[in-house]
Amino acid sequence: MTAYAPTDVQLHPLESATLPDILNASVEFGVLQSNGNCTNIGICRINTTHVNHMVNTRKEKRRCPLAEALLSVGPTGRLQIFFPRSGMKPCTERVFFRGPVFPVQVAYLLPESLQKQLPGLMQAVIPTGIYPIRRSDEGYYIEF
Repeated sequence: MTAYAPTDVQLHPLESATLPDILNASVEFGVLQSNGNCTNIGICRINTTHVNHMVNTRKEKRRCPLAEALLSVGPTGRLQIFFPRSGMKPCTERVFFRGPVFPVQVAYLLPESLQKQLPGLMQAVIPTGIYPIRRSDEGYYIEF
């Protein structure tokens, strides 16, 4: 995998992604509870709008782990997410990316804004399951 840069991102050895195919986002890990907090399982939120201000606008009491992400669509229409190591705290990396797989124990409905911004996306939900994590020096790649 090549070095991550906004103008030249290579997420998969067989497939190059160009800038219009990449969507910047912030991902909160966990499962959304009725009170707006998250538990530490799967994905709680994906925010594709106002990414730079998301950390500042989150509720103070919510302490969901957060990571920057680059989203794209794979050749089969599935969501691909690259999590740069530089875009997360070491504790988030240890908890969610230390194992060989990323579990999603509760299905996550993708935001409508994300679906509109990623042409070719053929899914509206990240289904429950166990997803392999591909590693590189720059970060972690998961296809849902």
